[in-house]
Amino acid sequence: MGFSRIKPLTTKELDAIAAKRPHTIKHRALGGVPGFVLVHTPAGFTGYALIYRFNGKRRKLTLASTRAMSLADARKVAARHRSYIESGGDPHGEKLRARQEATQFQERLDAGTMWEKYMKLAASQLRSRAEKDRVFRLHILPTVKGLPVTEIKRSHVLEIVDKLVAAGKLRMADKVRQEGAAWFQWLLEREHVERNPFAGLRKANVGKTIRTRVLRDEELHHIWAACEHEGSAWSAWMKLLMLTGARNSEVREASWSEFDFEERVWTIPAARAKNKQPQRVPLSAAMIEILGGIPQFADTDRLFPALRNPRNAMSGDQKVKDRIDARLRKLLSDAGGGEPENWRVHDLRRTVATGLQRLGFRPDIADQVIGHVSGTRMGAAAHYLHYRYETEKRQALEAWSRHIGEVVEGTSRNQGNVREIRL
Repeated sequence: MGFSRIKPLTTKELDAIAAKRPHTIKHRALGGVPGFVLVHTPAGFTGYALIYRFNGKRRKLTLASTRAMSLADARKVAARHRSYIESGGDPHGEKLRARQEATQFQERLDAGTMWEKYMKLAASQLRSRAEKDRVFRLHILPTVKGLPVTEIKRSHVLEIVDKLVAAGKLRMADKVRQEGAAWFQWLLEREHVERNPFAGLRKANVGKTIRTRVLRDEELHHIWAACEHEGSAWSAWMKLLMLTGARNSEVREASWSEFDFEERVWTIPAARAKNKQPQRVPLSAAMIEILGGIPQFADTDRLFPALRNPRNAMSGDQKVKDRIDARLRKLLSDAGGGEPENWRVHDLRRTVATGLQRLGFRPDIADQVIGHVSGTRMGAAAHYLHYRYETEKRQALEAWSRHIGEVVEGTSRNQGNVREIRL
């Protein structure tokens, strides 16, 4: 290794130079090692660097600040790098490449990117996929956005959870804990991280709650419009759920032989009913019109047959619901509304029952319409009360169909202009 012909500066001389700020960036040769210089800036920074050439191009390798390293130690470090340079090395270029690789690695491990990868590989088939994604984007992402998952700490998690707890949103706080822990467990299994910052958090004491979600008329209006893009089968499935209040499986797994169009009634057999009792659902004009738009096939009795095996009912309802949700959000946004509250297909049953009471029908009639075993049919009453409310159920469902028609068409009931649903 060669030595600089310049007389090495002493520490005292270096301090004298650093005491005065230059007008522009200055490089002062420190001697002892070729290219070993002091970098002095107008901002007051002083540091050590090594200037050299590699493949004919000038390079400057920053070593350390004068506060972090003594002059003697810096000269030794510069000497080692100079020896490496003279053997063909390029320490500055290697430092840049290492920094670029680290940046690329951090970008690959970006929280948002890794969440999308998790959703694609681990959660794409889950029925709760849309809700998981909603919880992450509303409550977790704002705090960890831009961070690689390796830098997400317990302090970030506590910031998210404590904020929800302080707002009284205990159930959501617990859901954040669950979803975050599952995500990081997946990251741990793939060795992307070394610890799970969501693990070990105390579960929020939310107690047992009864779901009370009832969709507003505005939401029903937009859901009806959003499902129009799903084709005849899936569109009819969602509309029948909204009109009948039946369970998802009862509609999706229905057969044509269950429908009596002369009597205008759909009989759900006991084998498919949750309460193991046959359920007769009066068909309104709107329901019959929807059923008339569903194609029938000679090789199956299924109302909604699967494409590959017509003997089975169609599947994939959660993915359809996710797409409807996406359109619902856009429609509400375009109409000046806010982010819709999470809803489930099963909430349509509660919406129908509540809506019938709002229209003036007694709770026991609403229960009979949706096939729910009410308090009047429990205990000894179940042995003696066998009236099936056939007339009342038909009146109720006809009234509900008219109401949905008004909701879809945007007709005010106060105008007295009641119209059937236009499909």
